[in-house]
Parts: sequence; structure tokens; C-alpha cells
Amino acid sequence: MRPKAMTELGSHEIYRAVLDSLPVAVCAVNREGKVVLWNEGAERVTGYLRQDVLGRMCTEAFLEHADAENNPLEGNAAPLLETMRNGNCVVVQASLRKKSGQSVSVRVKTVTLRGDDGRLQGAAEIFEEIQTRTPVERRHDKLAALGCLDQLTGLLNHSMIQAHLQEALSLYKVYPIPFCVLCVAIDGLPKIRERFGQAAVEATLRVVGQTLESAVRPTDFVGRWLEQEFLVILTECGESDLTKVGERLRKMVHHSQVNWWGDAWHVTISVGATPAHDLDTVGSTVSRAEQGMRQCADAGGNGIVVVMR
Repeated sequence: MRPKAMTELGSHEIYRAVLDSLPVAVCAVNREGKVVLWNEGAERVTGYLRQDVLGRMCTEAFLEHADAENNPLEGNAAPLLETMRNGNCVVVQASLRKKSGQSVSVRVKTVTLRGDDGRLQGAAEIFEEIQTRTPVERRHDKLAALGCLDQLTGLLNHSMIQAHLQEALSLYKVYPIPFCVLCVAIDGLPKIRERFGQAAVEATLRVVGQTLESAVRPTDFVGRWLEQEFLVILTECGESDLTKVGERLRKMVHHSQVNWWGDAWHVTISVGATPAHDLDTVGSTVSRAEQGMRQCADAGGNGIVVVMR
């Protein structure tokens, strides 16, 4: 005898219930590339509801997949299209943009969908958010209780990031393990304030701050240095890696999106970067990084300027 649940529910409802109960996100497209399935896991990871996604082409930019180096996975490079084109399973670590605008890291696996006759019917993508910062989040809860976090962005506040920089410089005098400092400013904030108001500026600061924090390693530090300026401490980072890391952060911020009452926009950042030196103080280190940031902004922004000395 068939189980009661099987007799009361049609096969499609059963399949839907199973897919929704999975702890991972599942998206399926037909042969034309239109989204035909979007489970609860996909809603949870991305913030997009079924009604936002079903019927849309997987090539649309609403998720904006990017690979581990933040190169866009679009067009023929989109995992679902690649799988349908060559029939091969794609397994990749990538990032995608949530409806809130924040970029998150995910593990992606795609498979072909075939009918009983073996003909291609479409493809499915399974993606799971990479939970790498849970210990950091627990630490942030403690820091928040002690008044060490910026209330707007949730990042380390000025005093706390300054203390971390002082500690890094003191340690560097004993153990000269290289580290670098970045000053980051958002381009075009006055225009956003003029058009949408201060609340939109604050929303932009939150998205950029959260994106920067999610883009660095758990051993690095990100804080709100001034009202519209962030400070990043890259531990165990030498001069040779500085430009590459700064460029990766720039791409991730530009990849994110700010959503505001039906409007949406991307932002760019001006990054000033500098390595730590033997006789550095907090003031001298930040001064060099801010110098690079200003030079970058004066040149049009959306870049990185490294100041060595």
C-alpha cells in the first residue's frame, strides 16, 4: 500500500516539498535558460522570492555570479549555460549578489536535466552559502556588547580599529611579519545624498562595509575610520600582494548593489594602500594610506593607489 502522503499529494507537490526541505539552494532552468524552479533554500540564500525569479532568464544580472577572483560568470561562462552546452557538471566556488546588494560566497554545482529519452531538458544549479565567519560573528556579538562596534555598519568602530593598528605596529617591531593598511572611500556619496537623502548614504555605507568585511580573511580587520572612510588591516600581507588584494576588494564592492525604495545602484571606491614600516606610528601609516586614497579620488576614483613611503 502506498503511504498516505503519497496518495494525498500529487507527484509534483511531493517533489516540491522534497526540494523545499533541502538545506541547499536549488535553481533549475529549461532549455531556453528560463528559471522554472526556485526552492526555499534559494530564497533564503539570495533574498529573492519565487515570484521575483521564475520565468526570468538565468543570464539576467540579478544574481551576478563571479568566480573566486571576482571575474563575472556571465554569458557562455554562466555555470548553467556551460553545463547545457557541453553536458559537464560544473563545480566552482563563486560569489553572488543578494537582493540586499551584499555579495556572498557560495559553492556551486550544476547538473544536466534529461528526459526519459535522454534528451536535454535543462539544467539545475545547487548552491550553498559558505559559512566561514560564524566564529567572527560570535566575536562581534561580544564586541557589540562592549561598545566596540560602529552602530551604523556593524564594523569595528574608530577606537577599536585604531587599537588593532597600534597592536599590529607594536608586534611588527618585535616580529617583522609584513602587514598592510588600506583606506577606502566611497565615490560619489554627495550625489547620492543630493538625490536620495542621508538615509540612502547610510544604506550605501552599510552595503560597502559589509561587503568589505565579507571579502577579507577572518584574520584581517575592517573598521569605520571616519564618517565616510573605512580602514582595512591586512595581516601577513606583503607589498607584492597589496595591489592584488586591493583590486579584489574594489571589484567586490563594485559587484555589490544598493537597493533603495525601488531604486538600485552600484558604487565604486577609491583605495589608498601602504605597507607597514619599521618606524611607523598609527598616524604615519594612516596618513600614507589616506594620501593614496585622495590621489585615487582626484584621478576619478574606482581604483587603488599604493604609497610605499
